[in-house]
Amino acid sequence: MENTREKPSVSVVVTIHNGGPHYPTCFESLCRLAYPNDRLEVHVVDDCSTDGTREFLKRQTPPDFIHRHFPDSNLGRSQACNMALGHTTGEVVIFLDGDMEVQPDFVEQHVAELAKPGREAVVGKVEPASWLPKSKLNRYLYESSLRGPRRFGDIQPLGFQYLIFNNAALSRAAVEAGGTFEESFRHFGGKDILFGYRVAQRFPDGIYYGNRSVSYHHQDRSLDAHLKLLRDYGYHNLPRILSHNPEIANILAADFAWPLTGNYFRHKRLLGRLLFNPITRFLGRVLLPVLPFPISNMLVRFLIVASVVQGLRSYVRNNKIYTQPPAPPASEAKS
Repeated sequence: MENTREKPSVSVVVTIHNGGPHYPTCFESLCRLAYPNDRLEVHVVDDCSTDGTREFLKRQTPPDFIHRHFPDSNLGRSQACNMALGHTTGEVVIFLDGDMEVQPDFVEQHVAELAKPGREAVVGKVEPASWLPKSKLNRYLYESSLRGPRRFGDIQPLGFQYLIFNNAALSRAAVEAGGTFEESFRHFGGKDILFGYRVAQRFPDGIYYGNRSVSYHHQDRSLDAHLKLLRDYGYHNLPRILSHNPEIANILAADFAWPLTGNYFRHKRLLGRLLFNPITRFLGRVLLPVLPFPISNMLVRFLIVASVVQGLRSYVRNNKIYTQPPAPPASEAKS
């Protein structure tokens, strides 16, 4: 008989707010995880859903390794993650978005990837759920070679910007290096960045991609909705990151708009004005419907960056941010 005590203990953190019609599929997949039950705990936080998700969770009788948490008020994603993180005891902590479906071997695969030499954090592979339409946005998100950690493969370390917590496993040492998620972030995007940056500072070559740790994403947004979220990120959360960590502006493409001093940054902002403006954004939206895949990927990528820059530029203008001294460049950890 296999000695299960040789396996590391694992904690899975899952937060959800308004899971929608596909949430039962996602939750039921967590209940089918095939890992020794005495070495596994799954902490599910319902962040005050109003669409029936909370009621669905309360009706369930899940396996003993599933622990449900129901805060009395809406915490926001960062605080909900911190709440769940505070309950974890595992040697390995896996973060998973609440709209992800997983296979029974999901934990086993993450543990195997994380056990490889030099790995302190592993970013899993995200695939679209079978029902997702083949929109140009979705094809960019899930199929493009221009996007995400999959373009680097699983044999070289990644930069911190690729440590996205929709599907990621970390050693306990990496979790301690990351600390907690920034709870002042109440809008979309950015909660991963500061946590991942702290992990990379402690383990500069410790973040990898693992293409066997697969989750299936049950979320479909229109391009307009996606670009609006990115403008909100550029306006609300990205400035908070840059105010304290200007050295990572270039890694986040924020130096197209954030007013760092020096000739290089002035030229970069000028380039940003030429590349990302109302005319180029309009042309991009006009051309996108007629461009075939995969050529369309380049245009979707352009529109995404342009939306972040647009939001950040609006923040700089509205808050009269004139200059900020640059800090020493941050390492991209061989990304």
